[in-house]
Amino acid sequence: MNILNKLTLWVTVLGMLTLSFFSPHLSAAGESRVITKEVSYYQGQEDVTGYLARPNDNQQHPAIILIHEWWGLNDWIKENARKFASLGYVALAVDLYNGEAATSRDQARKLATHVRSNMDEAFKNLEQAIAFLKGQTRHVIPTRLGSIGWCFGGGWSYQMAKNNLGVKASVIYYGFFNPKDDLGKMRATIIGNFAEKDRGIRVDNVREFQAKLKTLSGDHEIYIYANTGHAFANPVSGNYDKAAAELAWKRTITFLEKYL
Repeated sequence: MNILNKLTLWVTVLGMLTLSFFSPHLSAAGESRVITKEVSYYQGQEDVTGYLARPNDNQQHPAIILIHEWWGLNDWIKENARKFASLGYVALAVDLYNGEAATSRDQARKLATHVRSNMDEAFKNLEQAIAFLKGQTRHVIPTRLGSIGWCFGGGWSYQMAKNNLGVKASVIYYGFFNPKDDLGKMRATIIGNFAEKDRGIRVDNVREFQAKLKTLSGDHEIYIYANTGHAFANPVSGNYDKAAAELAWKRTITFLEKYL
């Protein structure tokens, strides 16, 4: 091999090594490249850090706030943020536990209870998440914001819609709600994915909620998945139902494409 060929080979190898170290994250689906980073989005009593994922381009996109289950901002929530980014959204996974994450049900219950006992702080957190995304005008279309949450986070995604915090679309996965709530301030459109055999959320209440939404403006969508339990969309929950999870995801993406 002559010197020129050797130099060419080394340049190629170095180029491949550089790409391996500095390429943006590739989504699990392999559909598009996304950039991820930790961001400080709320300067409250302490700085709160979230997980941001976005398409690797210089275009503006709709944005989604992801709100974690009662376990906290863990790898599964981050994985979902990357999935949304791979589909063309700027995704911000917020942290209502201020850096803590649960490894047991008792710890998760304590963290969730602490948030519910300090609702004002949680609302400030979510309001600042909205403000943060609206400020990212290089990558975010400020008028096209949505939210999604699972379980504990599903209840907060509902609260964002109910209290008109600035989202156009709200996705609720088996999150808590009150069918008697006054929804007069709500401007968002809702999609709800609920489990037929959820021991914490009665199907009768879901149907009552569905009926109430039909009296409001907007094409709200409520789905009840037969023979499923709470957290059916999470593969490590113990109640995972692959068919229901895939159908709920498909409906969610179709819904977001329509409203964002």
